Amino acid sequence: MSGAILVGGCLCGAVRYEIDGAADSISNCHCGMCRKASGAAFVTWIGVAHERFRYTQGAPASYRSSDIASRSFCGTCGSQLQIDDHGAHDHTHVTLGSLDEPGRLTPQRHIWVSDRLPWADYGDSLPEFAGED
Repeated sequence: MSGAILVGGCLCGAVRYEIDGAADSISNCHCGMCRKASGAAFVTWIGVAHERFRYTQGAPASYRSSDIASRSFCGTCGSQLQIDDHGAHDHTHVTLGSLDEPGRLTPQRHIWVSDRLPWADYGDSLPEFAGED
């Protein structure tokens, strides 16, 4: 890997990862599945090419959360780390909140706002998409 490195991992430290270079996309996802998986109003995802993402310590557990995606998380502490869309083999998405320095990145859009909670309208002027952008 070369270039700027983003590093992160789970809450307990058992699973660690690196992203080589900048994120390709940063999206606040308001879908019901992300809400249930995280226990939060939305999840911010970093889109990155598979070849620029790797686990450096430990191995996450995973489960197929729908017909189109699998989610990875720490099997010890449960931190959600990654989602893979089975139709998009060139990219993966990593939770921004699992970065060691999440404040270095800024979301670019809101997706799945058709599922957004009524009180979760933050008026931040970011583009909004009913589904994926």
